[in-house]
Amino acid sequence: MKIYLGFIIASSKMFFRRKSSIFWSLFFPVVTMLVFGNANILGFSAPNVGIVNYSQNGNSEIVEKLNAATSIKIISMSSPDEAISALEKGSIASFIEIPQNFSPQVSKIVITTRKGDESELELVQNLIYTILNDKAELGSGDSIELKIADINYQGYRGFIVPGIAAMAIMQSGIFSVVFTLLSYKNQGVMRRLQATPISPSHFIVGHLVSRLIIIVTQTILLLSMGVLIVGVSIGQGNILALINILFLSILGGILFLSIGLAISSLAPSEDSAPALANLVTFPMLFLSGVFFPIDFLPKFVVYFSNLLPLTHLAEGIRLSALYGQNTISTLPQVGITFLWLIIAFTICAKTFKWE
Repeated sequence: MKIYLGFIIASSKMFFRRKSSIFWSLFFPVVTMLVFGNANILGFSAPNVGIVNYSQNGNSEIVEKLNAATSIKIISMSSPDEAISALEKGSIASFIEIPQNFSPQVSKIVITTRKGDESELELVQNLIYTILNDKAELGSGDSIELKIADINYQGYRGFIVPGIAAMAIMQSGIFSVVFTLLSYKNQGVMRRLQATPISPSHFIVGHLVSRLIIIVTQTILLLSMGVLIVGVSIGQGNILALINILFLSILGGILFLSIGLAISSLAPSEDSAPALANLVTFPMLFLSGVFFPIDFLPKFVVYFSNLLPLTHLAEGIRLSALYGQNTISTLPQVGITFLWLIIAFTICAKTFKWE
């Protein structure tokens, strides 16, 4: 036990002595979050609008004109539940429900949006009125019903803060370990440790625990700054959601620390290790829903994105942070992250080398 504790303390001291480690693990994620959190990047393009068409064979002209409109981008939805889920995530700004055998005299087109998105609601409403007028189908009664969904959507700021927290976990886990081990090997520290009665488990566990403490502290710091500076609400008052965020940060931390250890062992040379680390992290940085929803990507890219571990870590943290979901509600994200952890830790344990 003393050996484990000694490694944890020594590893923590080595981390804080490196200015580059503090920059990439703490300063860089904070600055990135503040820049993107106040940029409102997703607010400059035509809004995505879902459509649930109960009459697949009818009202084709209405659907065709909606698809041809340049002021909105139509996305087909299979059910209102799917549309509500997309509305919560911010993938769409509103959605339209076209009833079967629609007729203004007997039924209504329903437009649903979120609180605070009244401009998008007015845009879609006016577009529907224009289409119905062109078809001479606007009845004397109300042909459009407007709904405001009772959901908690915090805009792009709410989306980016959990994403940056997940990104910081990945970067801290992989880069801090890769560069630390390279430094140890260059200085001959690993060779000297090999001559002592220390097993690889002492070294691996010591580094994992010290880095996990830093990762959890980093996650708390980033989310706290998201609340205090960016103005995002975290956890929705649900203590179980906050516990789940910490649980996911630990789970994700072990996962990416294991990947970092595996990269440092599998790299054929010291010069190739940073390149290999970037090769692993770069696709996840832009394809895992950190800066924008993966629903905006082409479908074939979405399939690949769903295979990446950061996608599910970011989504799990986001569901708990923005919607107050607990561990049970995020079991798919927790399960896939844990599966990746087992794979990465197995590779790490089998490939670890002192030199």
